[in-house]
Amino acid sequence: MPRPTRRGCPPISRRRWLGQAGALAAAGLAGCGRSVGGDSSRQLKVFNWSDYIADSVLPEFETRTGIAVLYDNYSSDAELEARLATGGGAYDVVFPSDRAMHALLNKGLLQPIDQRRLPNFGNLDPQFLSPAFDPGNRFSVPYFWGTVGVGIRTDHVALPVEGFEVLFDKRYRGRITLLNDGENAIACVLAHLGLPLNSVEPAHLARVQELLVQQRPLLQAYTSDAYKERLISGEAWVALGWSGDLKQAAAEEPRVQVVVPRRGTLLWYDCMAIPRAATNVAAAHAFIDFLLEPEIAARNAEAVQYATPNVRARELLPAALRNDASIYPPAETLARCDTLQNRGPAIERVEAVWRHVRG
Repeated sequence: MPRPTRRGCPPISRRRWLGQAGALAAAGLAGCGRSVGGDSSRQLKVFNWSDYIADSVLPEFETRTGIAVLYDNYSSDAELEARLATGGGAYDVVFPSDRAMHALLNKGLLQPIDQRRLPNFGNLDPQFLSPAFDPGNRFSVPYFWGTVGVGIRTDHVALPVEGFEVLFDKRYRGRITLLNDGENAIACVLAHLGLPLNSVEPAHLARVQELLVQQRPLLQAYTSDAYKERLISGEAWVALGWSGDLKQAAAEEPRVQVVVPRRGTLLWYDCMAIPRAATNVAAAHAFIDFLLEPEIAARNAEAVQYATPNVRARELLPAALRNDASIYPPAETLARCDTLQNRGPAIERVEAVWRHVRG
């Protein structure tokens, strides 16, 4: 499958800034079953990660509802939080990560979601509902989930690769990239060392720091956006990255292989949420429910190569995708994975390690 692209945009990574917004011609709120006065009834403002929705989905929503989608992209959790905190954009639907949800909820930047307006909510797998950061899903609806894995070039890297060990292999000096994301990178190194990936124990973090400092001369780059293109071109042979981005690289370049570490790795979730400052709450609910439709969710999952939490959508996926262990790891691997937890003030210890490594 070719890599998915945003309408009118080049293909880019999920975590890469695109900086595009487009306003399309609009009619009334036809598809929502009622008309709401004012311009806000004709527009839906969406803020999402780049390369994170199938090309055909937004036009179909616009055709069905007559609502014009004004679409912006962001490149980090911090950017999303800052934009919502300052009221910039007044977005109606956003897609925060599980890590971002803690801060957004603590600062009151989201409003409750009315599940009665989401007939397709029942399509979601119960194992992805009521997460610790949002019991009862009062403020969030699962969108995609995935892991942090390792992408390798099989034409240059000796097989088999079991997990993170290849990131520290001196044979690949100058051909390795690491995510430029301290929490993600440190969590993966903790997992590699057989330690709890949310640990803030000084002794554990000291071991992580030592290993990352030793690794530094082996690295080509710290990057959270260019590793996919580097793998495809062959510039990089080993890359720590998000599972869907790595799968997109493998779809374009067959010599890229995705490895989900069997000993466990970081598991993450992205959600759909409605900001406190949303101006078209009715359309926001309609859009979220639209994305929960099995056929739409399946189309999305096939395009972006991330795992869908939608049970009925997964049933519609091609068998090769549905059974791909790099997208949907086996239960025994998932049992050894964990999500990032809110570690409160102790997160400063993790941040201090990263500052030392990057310094």
